[in-house]
Amino acid sequence: MNTVNLVFISLLGAAVGSFLNVVADRLPEGRSLISPASHCDHCGRRLSFLELIPIISYLGLQGRCRTCRKPIPPRTLIVEIVTCLAFVLTWLRFGASWTSALYILYSSLLIVLAIIDLEHHKLPNLLVYPAIGVGLAMIPVLHLDKPWLAVVGGLVGFGVLFLIVVLAPGAMGMGDAKLVVFLGVVVGFPEIVLTLFLAFIAGGLVAGILLALKKIGRKDAIAFGPFLALAGFVTLLYGTQILEWWLRRVGG
Repeated sequence: MNTVNLVFISLLGAAVGSFLNVVADRLPEGRSLISPASHCDHCGRRLSFLELIPIISYLGLQGRCRTCRKPIPPRTLIVEIVTCLAFVLTWLRFGASWTSALYILYSSLLIVLAIIDLEHHKLPNLLVYPAIGVGLAMIPVLHLDKPWLAVVGGLVGFGVLFLIVVLAPGAMGMGDAKLVVFLGVVVGFPEIVLTLFLAFIAGGLVAGILLALKKIGRKDAIAFGPFLALAGFVTLLYGTQILEWWLRRVGG
């Protein structure tokens, strides 16, 4: 791969990650994404150009505001790195293609939804519904040969989580069921089954660890959106290969 392209996509990912932090901070509170300009949440000082450079500024400031020395949330750095990594992995997997462009968009949506769900335990319709709309509109691009499998993926994913919402109230919310419609549409069927499997496994492992460490109680709820987002991203990039590997194992 061209090194220049890789550097560009890395920088783009970090920059988009910085914007996703703004979205995650402001959207749940109904604040404008444009105004006011980025500033320190503690002293209110507007950030300089150098302080807006993703990743480098956080490390250079040692995670603290230059003026009041109050800590900058570590999430700022984590999201920038994660978004950068997601962009790079997508580019490495699909190269310069419409698939890469769409999956980069999808991964950005999944990251910001995961953050909001983790911090606020909700998945805003303001993001989920447009995501579903984009996913449906892009079916002819990603599922040209068998577009009905994308529709089946959305229906199967929604059906599974809707049953859990109805039969086990409190286990998860309708936001999760709507998010999995988006995932089902973009990964298709049977890949949505893999997405759900990975999400349940990851969610169960993390919940078990938190219970063992007594960080949560047995009746405490944990956000399921981040696990769906992670599983969806893995399936987008490697779902076909994972399923083929599994079928070879089962078939001997």
